[in-house]
Amino acid sequence: MNSTTNILKPLLLSATIATLLAGCGESTTSKEGDNFGGSDPVVTPTPPTTGFNETNLLSNLTDNVITPAYQAFDALTQEQELAVINYCENPDPQTLQAAQDSWRNAMAKWQQIEVMQIGPLTENSSTLRNNIYSWPVVSSCGVDQDVMYFEQGTINSAPYDITKRTASRRGLDALEYLLFNSITEHSCTSAKEVLNPWASKTDSERKISRCNFAVEVAKDLDNSADLLLQKWSGSNGYATTLKQAGQTNNSFATAHEGVNAISDALFYVDKMSKDRKLATPLGLFSNSCGGVGSVCSNDVESPYSDNSIANLVNNLIGFKALFNGEGSDSENTLGFDDYLVDVNDSATSTKILSDVQAAIDELQGYSDTLAQSINQDAAVAEETHTKVKKVTDQLKVDFINSLALKLPQTAAGDND
Repeated sequence: MNSTTNILKPLLLSATIATLLAGCGESTTSKEGDNFGGSDPVVTPTPPTTGFNETNLLSNLTDNVITPAYQAFDALTQEQELAVINYCENPDPQTLQAAQDSWRNAMAKWQQIEVMQIGPLTENSSTLRNNIYSWPVVSSCGVDQDVMYFEQGTINSAPYDITKRTASRRGLDALEYLLFNSITEHSCTSAKEVLNPWASKTDSERKISRCNFAVEVAKDLDNSADLLLQKWSGSNGYATTLKQAGQTNNSFATAHEGVNAISDALFYVDKMSKDRKLATPLGLFSNSCGGVGSVCSNDVESPYSDNSIANLVNNLIGFKALFNGEGSDSENTLGFDDYLVDVNDSATSTKILSDVQAAIDELQGYSDTLAQSINQDAAVAEETHTKVKKVTDQLKVDFINSLALKLPQTAAGDND
């Protein structure tokens, strides 16, 4: 098996979030309307007739890949909170850089976790996932408004409480805007009463207001990461449910259903990495610049930090770790690749791992940002899309068929 440095797994945005965030006000954008998260009724697939131990697979992926990733993210959000506080208390280029670096570190781990979403991250229309990272539903105008709501301490005559705010005003995407956006004008294009005092603020005062809210967002992120671990760990946590799939009173009737739930997470690289992060700004799908055929670098992920390529790399690193079971314990690497070998389909295992690495190598070879590449020479990003598509094509056909897994609804009938 190939080694990899990280972990985690994906699931999806519910269409419900578009409704939840409709109240965010101006500049709320979402290009993802499909139900992206495991809400379909469980259909019990028939596992392949081999002696492969699916319970051992579930245990390794849970204990060796997913759990360490959640733990690492929790630690990184704590470091991020301290870095943001330090910057706001001692603002200078060095402390700003440290705060931005802490964001990139937390985002790197989160982008791996995006490909490992299961259980707590998909429950209740993916509420916890969206509170941590709501993209592609984002609202810079909403964040600007909450800067002022937080400063005045009240909203609609009630004390300000970030946990009651919509997801696009919280999380890693809100913090990116606050830490990386150097333009001090607010981003709303229509009048917002709460922003009336903004015009009279100096640039220095505006930065202080945003920084104060950035601290609140960072604290909220740390709390969300703690909540994820709480829901995942312990005797009643989801990790135990997953490892005991098939036992009496378990929500998974069979171990194969548990394996299928993890398999579903892998398809993040299809719907989101390939389609939303690459195909949409390339104009292969409709985007904010127009219909199919309209190249639109405005639609890249993480535009303020230019972190789009790093995000894609980490999606693929997370995919690879979940696929081949290589995580914190180098002595235990049971993964889907071993399952494929057991059912006499080592060719699919080899091809998927080879194609994933080829896509990672391609992305790590970029000399420009993704937005610059799309604007200057879209053919480069199109080639990256082709490489990721090779992975997802195998995932949708040979992988699913060989392991008798159910194709997620988000990928069914999708041949792009």
